[in-house]
Amino acid sequence: MEKTKSQMLAIPVDDGDLEEPKVLVERLCEAEEFQVESVKMVEDVLRIVIVCGEETFSVEVYPTGFEIPELYRCQHFFPDLDIEALQKVQCGLAVEMVFGENALFSYHVQLKLIHTMLTDALAVIDDSSEKILSGRWVALAAESKVAPAPRYLYTAQAVSGGEEEEACVWLHTHGLNRCGVPELEILDSTRENYQQHYNVLETLANRLLEDESVPDFGSPYFLAYVAQKVPLVVTIIDWEEAMELYEPEMLGGKNDRKNGHDQDTCAIFVYPSQESVDKREFYPLDIYDSLLKENPVYLISVDETARMRELAVERISYLFDAFENKENHLLVKLGLIVDEEYKTQDNEREHIWFEVLEVSGNRFRAKLTQEPYYIKDIHEGFEGEYGPEDVTDWLIYTPEGRISPDDVYRLLM
Repeated sequence: MEKTKSQMLAIPVDDGDLEEPKVLVERLCEAEEFQVESVKMVEDVLRIVIVCGEETFSVEVYPTGFEIPELYRCQHFFPDLDIEALQKVQCGLAVEMVFGENALFSYHVQLKLIHTMLTDALAVIDDSSEKILSGRWVALAAESKVAPAPRYLYTAQAVSGGEEEEACVWLHTHGLNRCGVPELEILDSTRENYQQHYNVLETLANRLLEDESVPDFGSPYFLAYVAQKVPLVVTIIDWEEAMELYEPEMLGGKNDRKNGHDQDTCAIFVYPSQESVDKREFYPLDIYDSLLKENPVYLISVDETARMRELAVERISYLFDAFENKENHLLVKLGLIVDEEYKTQDNEREHIWFEVLEVSGNRFRAKLTQEPYYIKDIHEGFEGEYGPEDVTDWLIYTPEGRISPDDVYRLLM
């Protein structure tokens, strides 16, 4: 499928930054991460070609008026002062581009472009995914060598038909089309079960973003084991074919497709057996509801595990600084070598949570909070000394809430 443009709108602290397009271009030209190939002004739109890494991007930049859309998700925390400032600003900087081969890399490039041109943005409205991003988060993400999490590429919305548990819920994404992936939907979910269905949708979206190609409609796709030896095999079906299985007036049905959700979108169904695969007899996800409530473990890919580790290590100074405040409670996830008998090509380390007890420089002493599966000589309560080379993730529990490596922008407020 053809990719749509990734559309973002940066909201500046000072509207005056938008009055001098020459200044914006100069900031790009001075940046070490980009090589500006060409710049043209066409009817108040800056058309800029840049090279970043091994990829070339065509970018359109222009000032425009804006209002914060009512249904957009506020992805980050905004202090009251920032909200007041946002309500006063009437103009933003639109930054549009088509993603390259690697969607996550392209998304990171777009954030870097915005931060280079507007270093103190109040917020960034990601129109493609219908998200509102904190300007502080954008600055940290742009300055990082590590790309943001794949979930930032899209938003999964849950539209409900009522307040009761049995009320119909329509789950659907925004943002995947810019990545060359069809938007995903789960139809006829319920308020009781939509969170479990959301986990399936999110897992599939993240996997498709990493795959080299999108599977054909109707083809089986192994996603996880929802119970011992019970595989979850999903398939994606074009929305028009899916509509034939439901009443037109149902929430998310054909009557809801008159003003959108009628292009490059598909619904998720499941194959419960090999026989159903052979006959192309797919079923709604709700046939697995009882198993999905048992909290199945969705495996994180090798690439995503590596990305999370790199971000955790890059920002580990925030963890160590937080130890100085004795009201904080710190946890680290460590990747420890498994016993030889359990080693495989895909299983060399077990990632388990420890409580931080002491910090000295960039070393720390920590206590194991759970029983390992693949390391027989250590048990819950075991204490050891470790360093950044062992860390794969961390969490800071403050009196105000939980902080992850992705959330450190909140510590800067």
